Amino acid sequence: MALRRGQVSEEQLMLLIQLTKIRSAVLIKALRMHLVEGKSQRLATETVGINQSFLSVRLRKLRDVEATVLKLRKFY
Repeated sequence: MALRRGQVSEEQLMLLIQLTKIRSAVLIKALRMHLVEGKSQRLATETVGINQSFLSVRLRKLRDVEATVLKLRKFY
C-alpha cells in the first residue's frame, strides 16, 4: 500500500521515520499533517514554515523506504 494523504496511521509514520535520517521536528510535523491528518502538502508546509519541495523530497524517501519494507516482509 502506498503512503497516501490522510491514510497513514501515526504508528506507521513513526516507524517509517525511524528507518530514515529524518529528525527535524517541523518536518515530522508536516509529514504528520499530510499523511495522517490529510492536509495538503501546501497547507502543511505553510503551517510549519518549510519549503514544499523539501517535503516532497522527504515524502519520496519515505515511499522508497516503505517499498523496501514491503519487499522484505516475504522473508518474515
